[in-house]
Amino acid sequence: MTKGTWIPIHSKPPETPVACIDRLGVWYGVVVLSLFACVFPLIGIAAAGDLESRAQEVRSFIGAVVGGVESLQVPTDINDLPQPLLPGGDIDPLYIITEAKVALGKLLFHDPAFSGASSFAETRLTASCASCHFSAAGFRAGQVSSFGVGARGFVDEEGRARRAPIPSLLAVDEGPTPVDFSDAVDNPAIVSPSINMVAYFDELLWNGSARQAGPGELPPVERQIRIAFEQHRMNDEALQLIDAYLPLFEIAFPETAGQPAEIQIDLFNIFRAIGAYERTVVSNQSRWDAFLAGDDLALSLQELDGAELFFGDGGCVACHSGPALGSTTYHAMGTAEHPGLPQGVQDVGRYAVTLDPNDRFKFRAMTVRHLKGNGPFFHGGSAETVEDVIRYKNAGVPEQIVPTLSPLFVPLGLSEGEVLALTVFVRDALHDPNMTRFAPAELPSGLCLPHDDRTSRFDAACEAYGDFDGDGDQDFADFSLLQRCIGCDANVTDGICASYDRDGDETIDLFDFAAFDAARSGPQS
Repeated sequence: MTKGTWIPIHSKPPETPVACIDRLGVWYGVVVLSLFACVFPLIGIAAAGDLESRAQEVRSFIGAVVGGVESLQVPTDINDLPQPLLPGGDIDPLYIITEAKVALGKLLFHDPAFSGASSFAETRLTASCASCHFSAAGFRAGQVSSFGVGARGFVDEEGRARRAPIPSLLAVDEGPTPVDFSDAVDNPAIVSPSINMVAYFDELLWNGSARQAGPGELPPVERQIRIAFEQHRMNDEALQLIDAYLPLFEIAFPETAGQPAEIQIDLFNIFRAIGAYERTVVSNQSRWDAFLAGDDLALSLQELDGAELFFGDGGCVACHSGPALGSTTYHAMGTAEHPGLPQGVQDVGRYAVTLDPNDRFKFRAMTVRHLKGNGPFFHGGSAETVEDVIRYKNAGVPEQIVPTLSPLFVPLGLSEGEVLALTVFVRDALHDPNMTRFAPAELPSGLCLPHDDRTSRFDAACEAYGDFDGDGDQDFADFSLLQRCIGCDANVTDGICASYDRDGDETIDLFDFAAFDAARSGPQS
């Protein structure tokens, strides 16, 4: 440095060509990033604009097909849901929906206290309506076989249904009551239909047998409940022993308040309470519902394409219409028989109700709402996933040949992209993520929900085992606790189960159960 030369404090030596290029690169990067920072939001705005535009286009298309998208909306107020009507068009006061009825019906639907009619002690008070229609499976069984009374287990660690029959009950001819099969495993050879959206249909079950037979007869939902009680060995005897239910019945049915329990807690009131509850089970919190309400960003572009196909070229709306996206139309699609049917036996479907040969092998068009992860599908359970269903209908090739095959069951000719778009619409856009809101947290009986067999209690981590107070009274609480003590692997020498060792063998078994049951029915100790 030459003496006396002044150099600014922030000056740097002259840059080499490489250093200069590097510095330009940094500035170039800054400029590019700045441009992206400005452009990306614009791209996002453009994409959102495209989505909004497409949503409005699809909404307009669907509205033109169905006469306005408002016709597809499901009310959020339970009083606006369909209710049984009198011939003049007014709501039938016997079946009007009230909050009290719904609250009671929710408990009753999930309470295993109804399953007391089995002649096999181990199966009493173990199954409920929710055994074959539980919320986590979209109010289906979650498996091909709908095991009720006489089965055990709930779901595995991954949430898949694992209910299986008690092996000793499979041979029904070994039981003492072969006429009514009350020792057999309750296992209808048909996939359990969902109770979701039942308020919208005037005929229920796969063949439509649950319908109102005439004025003054039970409406479809209550008729279906009565059929279930008859076929699944359910009664109200044990329920009348649960003191906590009586005030709930008095609130729900004030016309019978103050009467003895056997009058208030009768089957007619039970059917009406469960019926009111079932009518409120509606999957109206899906993204599809948000779209119908005007949210242009609720569905993806692929789901919008699928919605357009559903109401357009896919032809789905011909059978799956209205807010429930189902109908009481019946169609034969040649789907495979249920594996639980004896070999060579076929389910004749609608024919069992009408006796019209043209109705053989026809089944009702069920709702397609809330199907995601809730298979299997079709009456025989031959489709595991929503995509399986759509591919089957697109191919138009029956699994079995039936003489009444629907003229609507023909190859649709959808491309692979269209099949996938239709799949994501039905599977994802129609999925309600909050269906567990329709299940109670606990039951007045203290039993585990939805099943109360020993395996299910373990699966469901159910620890609320009734109100056993050790006062020596042989009441319902004692009865339910005994159910839990039966089958202990180790000898019982102390603890709460010890008092049930009636024969002194230090093991709680069915011999102890029989002795306790006889004492409960006779003089109190």
